[in-house]
Amino acid sequence: MTKAIIYYSLSGNTEKAAKDLASLIGADLIKVDFVKPMPKSMGAQMLKGGMQTTFGMKPAITGLTDTSKYDELILGAPIWAGKCASPINTILATNGIADKITSVFTFSGGGDNDKCIANLNKRLPNLKHNVALADKSNELSKDNDSKIKAFASQIKNG
Repeated sequence: MTKAIIYYSLSGNTEKAAKDLASLIGADLIKVDFVKPMPKSMGAQMLKGGMQTTFGMKPAITGLTDTSKYDELILGAPIWAGKCASPINTILATNGIADKITSVFTFSGGGDNDKCIANLNKRLPNLKHNVALADKSNELSKDNDSKIKAFASQIKNG
């Protein structure tokens, strides 16, 4: 069964987790990014990202390759304003992708993973596994490595 991890990462948290998970489960990596880059300042990033996410915008992205060759997709995303970052909206609107996503990992600096996963459960008919990871600035991030290993085991075992 061929697998790929599709992810967006602004600060590097999601990218590190995607790479770690890919090596554990033997998956390809598909990194997406905004066509028009995010602003450099954190305040402007929060404003733009929060607005796009809150209003369900689907920004133009780069990096999304043909996923038809994969049997299973894993989605990785930071949480902004209680929802997945806006590039995820674009990914999920792409034909055939939502049906192949079976697992999701998210990064949060707060504690808003439950709200995000509840939203994704409505949009992803075949979602089986999810794990909430903590931003590297959060003390809970010390558990990320063990959570990723357990998540990889869940994915491998179906």
